[in-house]
Amino acid sequence: MASTRNFKNRILKELEDIQNDPPEFFSLAPENEDKSIWQATMPGPLSSPYEGGTFELSIHLPPDYPLKPPKVAFRTKIYHPNIDSDGGSIGIDILKDKNWLPGRTIKEVLLAIYLILGDPQLDNPLEENTANMVKTVARKWTQMYAMGPAYKRISEELKSLEKSNPSYANAGLVDGDMFHWQAAILDLRGTPYNGGMFQVDIHFSRQYPNEPPKVVFRTKIFHPNIDENGSIGLDILKDRWSKDLSISQVLHSIRSLLKNPNPDAPLVPWIAHMCKTNCSEYDTTARSWTLKYAMG
Repeated sequence: MASTRNFKNRILKELEDIQNDPPEFFSLAPENEDKSIWQATMPGPLSSPYEGGTFELSIHLPPDYPLKPPKVAFRTKIYHPNIDSDGGSIGIDILKDKNWLPGRTIKEVLLAIYLILGDPQLDNPLEENTANMVKTVARKWTQMYAMGPAYKRISEELKSLEKSNPSYANAGLVDGDMFHWQAAILDLRGTPYNGGMFQVDIHFSRQYPNEPPKVVFRTKIFHPNIDENGSIGLDILKDRWSKDLSISQVLHSIRSLLKNPNPDAPLVPWIAHMCKTNCSEYDTTARSWTLKYAMG
């Protein structure tokens, strides 16, 4: 009876401490009435393969907690040398019976787990075969399992684009990252950009397709609707975005903008003025830039 009371008092004290001083690196809440099972949600650390992911963990507190360590496991699939990819168990010393200290708290345990996400213990992996491949594969798994429906939509769009193989553009992943593409705008016959290959960077957020992708030109181009930073003055990439639009349609619209500039809504006013008042000079300058920057 006393041990049950001590267990409840300890849990209530830890929960109160967390509520009074919420940590930045996780959220935590009991899952059952006796508070012996908790759920934690943890973001992937910045500048790690897990950045942008949201990971759920389960925490089972034994009846003799805090004399015995909690049983903590990832519910979200994760590729990490210190985390079992099947059951989600975590290979860190402080969760082992021989190393556990009753003075430790759930908050300290979760901080230790958060730290190994950003700094894997590659010298002592739970799964030895993952140690050398962790960065590349971990990033892919984070996108597949910890980034919500955006991954599925983007993956489907890439497959569709590769299958249709449009003449106006091609696209592919950058370093295997589904959320970062590089595309080339092609087939610009009848314009001063003919023969050029114009590279654009495409970054998708986790909110895609509810918000537009960020698309910028990496190839310098002389155009009234594309500025020196590569920003594109295209309404569907801003206030007229719709989640029903696809990246294939975006690339087609960018190509249409290259073929039909809109000098009445410019990003670069002086180029727009030239386009409207001296078409010959505009075409000559745009062609010279194409030859210099977009033809290898």
